[in-house]
Amino acid sequence: MWPLTRHSPPPDFDPARWAQASVGQGVLAGLDESEQKRLWELAHEFLHTRSLQAVGGLELDDTQRLRIALLACLPVLGLDLGWYRGLDEVIVYPDAFAPERNWTDEYGIAHRGRMELAGEAWDEGLMLLSWHDVEAAGPLDGHHVVIHECAHWLDLQNGAANGRPPLHRDMDAQTWTREFAAGYAAFCAHPHRRCAALDPYAAENPAEFFAVCSELFFERPQALHACWPGIHRLLSAFYRQSPETRIRTTGHAR
Repeated sequence: MWPLTRHSPPPDFDPARWAQASVGQGVLAGLDESEQKRLWELAHEFLHTRSLQAVGGLELDDTQRLRIALLACLPVLGLDLGWYRGLDEVIVYPDAFAPERNWTDEYGIAHRGRMELAGEAWDEGLMLLSWHDVEAAGPLDGHHVVIHECAHWLDLQNGAANGRPPLHRDMDAQTWTREFAAGYAAFCAHPHRRCAALDPYAAENPAEFFAVCSELFFERPQALHACWPGIHRLLSAFYRQSPETRIRTTGHAR
């Protein structure tokens, strides 16, 4: 998407370190050797070009930092780190955090208070994560906080998080809008009946629908395809990946 200057070559691929950093993370389990090496390079470039700060008394060792970077780079495995342009810092809390914020409810009433979060993407160049939730995202259950927040960051590359990131030249914007709008409307009307595998939080707004669909795409792609084959096809074209082939090899297809 955008050119990115490489500052230094990554260390040689180390299977033992890869195994330590990826242990328990189902989304990384089915990667073949070439994908592992590609993700290894992206992750080290990510760590070299972005600040990753632990706060709240949390301490992260090199293996844990690499784990976060591997997970953050999985969505751009078929793309490049230029898609994270503007993301300067990842702040990692020990557990869920509760920043003070303003919001407006469904009746138009403004509120200010604290909301507990597992992650958040800010267009000021920040991504916030809960380490507890990063670790808890190991099972292939359709929930993964890092993938969710990275999907938001990709969405922000269009200027606003609205459920439509910048599309590749060979993708049709009208098809994207039609498929996602129809899926979002159907899910909001009947979330459990329309797609029981999708987290109900997807009904919050179109940006959350895109992010939650992205989680399901990487963790339970067959379930997403069963609900919305058109959305599955679009996400495969956008991310330039086919997670169902990796999930199938690990025996976790659902």
